[in-house]
Amino acid sequence: MIMSSVREKLSKNKKKVVCICSVFAILLAIYLGTAFYFRNRFLPNTWIGDVYCTGRSMQAVAYDLKEKIVIPDIRISWNDEGFEDSFIKPDDISYSYNLTSSVIKAVESQNIFSWPACLFTKQTLQLEPVIDFNADLLRARFSQLERVRTEVAQTPEYTIKFDNETGYYVYDNHAGRLDTEKTLQALNDVLLSGRLSLTLDESYYYDAPYTAEENSSIAEWEKLSSFLNTDLVYDMGAEKIAFDSSVMSFLIEAERNHDPIKDEEGSYIIDDDAVSKWIDDLCEAYNTYGLDREFVSSTGKTVIIPATYSDYGTELNHDAELRFLSNYLHSEEAWDGTRDEHIPVYNVEATVRGLNDIGDTFVEVDLADQYLYYYKNGELIIETDIVSGDIPKGWTTPRGVFSINGKYTDQYLYGKDYIDFVSYWMPYFRGYGLHDSDWREEWGGDIYTYDGSHGCINMDKEPARIIFENIEIGTPVVVYDY
Repeated sequence: MIMSSVREKLSKNKKKVVCICSVFAILLAIYLGTAFYFRNRFLPNTWIGDVYCTGRSMQAVAYDLKEKIVIPDIRISWNDEGFEDSFIKPDDISYSYNLTSSVIKAVESQNIFSWPACLFTKQTLQLEPVIDFNADLLRARFSQLERVRTEVAQTPEYTIKFDNETGYYVYDNHAGRLDTEKTLQALNDVLLSGRLSLTLDESYYYDAPYTAEENSSIAEWEKLSSFLNTDLVYDMGAEKIAFDSSVMSFLIEAERNHDPIKDEEGSYIIDDDAVSKWIDDLCEAYNTYGLDREFVSSTGKTVIIPATYSDYGTELNHDAELRFLSNYLHSEEAWDGTRDEHIPVYNVEATVRGLNDIGDTFVEVDLADQYLYYYKNGELIIETDIVSGDIPKGWTTPRGVFSINGKYTDQYLYGKDYIDFVSYWMPYFRGYGLHDSDWREEWGGDIYTYDGSHGCINMDKEPARIIFENIEIGTPVVVYDY
């Protein structure tokens, strides 16, 4: 009985061992079989970027990666003004970005026996691409870029030049030269590293050296520019004219090719004829007295105001200005380092000095529309209907540019057959002026054609008061018709 029980117990243990060994053998077979399966495939939970690779072959993953790769144009950002970024198309240099060999290497380097651990851990692989391009094609395409062509075409130069509008100036392109070979090498290195953009900094630029001849030109320019920049400033009111290179370039004697002429002592020579012409041009630009003039009305129309009756404007004293400028430019005072502001001598001086001698404070009388505007410092203070001279009776209101020459309250205005009392009287030319007219009940329209004034500008009492309280003697009065 005892032996039978022992044999039975041993038989049961043997079955357990056999069972355990069988399970282990099955698991080992699964483990080894799965490992063998991943011999040419990616392990579980493997990603390359956003491409899921688990269990996939090298060829399939390499194909997917190739389809997802979009190679943009190669960008070069210059570090100098005037040039936008340049671009080179990858196809122009036979550029290729290949991950196939990296995919194969990634699979071959896997530990296929670690696949169980991979079930619980995500693996994101970083692959090194194989980059290739044609260096000769890169050089050829690089040389065609606008910035590179400009660099090659513009050799270093230092030259004193003359512009018909601005005068003498220096053309100097020695500074900020592009080192094309260094840039090309950097671009080559960038591409090999897998990047597709190059941003240049100051290290890619250099200053070219000057030749002996150019050094002589530098010394000449220092002397010339010193002569061309005087201490004189013409104070024309709204404008200040500095006698710098932009003016003086045209007031020295020069050859037909504009090379300055020097005297026996090596000094530059003032061209007296040019000085005289400059004064002529100054007078032509600023003189308005006794001349017809253009005026842009408040309604946007450009009207011609005749000089027939106008007594307001500007007239420079041509001879006095010519004497002053000639004497000044022939003296050492012009270059003694002390700023000299000169207010010109006038035969007739307007209230406002400048090219626009009417300024932004004035009375505008539109006879065609029978309307008046009063501006002060550019702001419209008031606008109102008016009644001007009675044309059928020959009491025409003169057209022209005038100025307020008086301000009076409670005045009697006398004429051949009339006497009128006004509260606000502002004469501007002979017996003509602005005033209220309380004997009227309406203004504007065509009243002036049958019941006009004796030539003055009539208006209601309130606008007359506002104008009177704001206006100053000397304020221009512009009277026009279409």
